[in-house]
Amino acid sequence: MSGHAAEYIGFSRRLWLGYAGSLILAAAMGASSFWIEDTRNGIAAPAWCYAVTEGTSVFMLFVLTPLLLALTARLDPKRLGWPRAVLGHLGGFALGSAAHIGGMVALRFALFPLFGQSYGFGKPGTLGLQLVYELRKDAVIYTGMVALIWLVAMARRRAQVIVQQVVVQRAAQSGPRRLEIRDGARRIFVDPAEIVWAEAAGNYVELHLANGSHLQRQTLSTLERELADQDFVRIHRSRIVNRRHVRSVAGNDSGDFTVTLDDGRQIGGGRRWREALKLG
Repeated sequence: MSGHAAEYIGFSRRLWLGYAGSLILAAAMGASSFWIEDTRNGIAAPAWCYAVTEGTSVFMLFVLTPLLLALTARLDPKRLGWPRAVLGHLGGFALGSAAHIGGMVALRFALFPLFGQSYGFGKPGTLGLQLVYELRKDAVIYTGMVALIWLVAMARRRAQVIVQQVVVQRAAQSGPRRLEIRDGARRIFVDPAEIVWAEAAGNYVELHLANGSHLQRQTLSTLERELADQDFVRIHRSRIVNRRHVRSVAGNDSGDFTVTLDDGRQIGGGRRWREALKLG
C-alpha cells in the first residue's frame, strides 16, 4: 500500500486485523445461512462447499481492498470534484468487480478438486444471470466500502484539526519554546524560527537551518503538529516549510510548484498542497 493511501485513513495493524476478522465473520455467517436454507429445501451440498465458496469471495475482497483504498485516496472529491471522482469510481468498480469475480472463480476451480469435486460457475444456461447476481453484490459492496473509507478519512481529518487546535492552545499557554535535538550524546536546542524547512528521511526528519541541518528521530506529521503555531505549512507529502523563509512560489503546468527560500534554495511542492501557500 502506498504511503499516501495509508495516510488517508491512518494505517494500523489493529485496523487491518479487525477488518480481516470482520470478513471472516461475514463469510461464516453467509456460508451457514446458505447451508441452513438449502438444508430446509433438501438440496444442501457438503458444508465445505459453502465454506470454500464464501471464503474465496471474502479472500479476494481482502486482497483487493488496498487497491480500493489507494484509488479512493486519489479520487478525493474535494480535490478532483464530484464528476471526475464518480467517473473514476465507475471505472474502478468495473475493473475491481472483474478481478473479484475472476479471482474467486479461479480459486474455486483450484480448490474444489481437493475435495473430490469439480466447480461450475452457475447452472448450465444461467451464466448471464450468475454474472448479474455477482455484479449486483459487488456494486453494493464497492459503494459501501468507498462510503466507509470516506467517513473514516473525514473523521481522521477532524480529529487532526482538534489535535492541532489543542497543540496551538497549549503552545500559547506555555510561551516560546525550543526544540530538543539529540545528536549522539549531545543535546542541541533549536529555536523553531531558525528552521527553514524540514523533510522526511526514513524514520527521521531532517531539519534544514540557515547554517546546516540536523536529523531528528520522529515522524514529519508529529513535527508538523509541534510546529502548528510557528507558521509552518506542508507543501509536499514529505516536506514542510517555514512560511517566514519563503521568498517566492512558482507553479508549473503539471500542478506542482517550486518554492524559493530567502537563502536562494529551491524545494518542490505537490499540487495537493497548493492551497497551503495560497497559490492560484
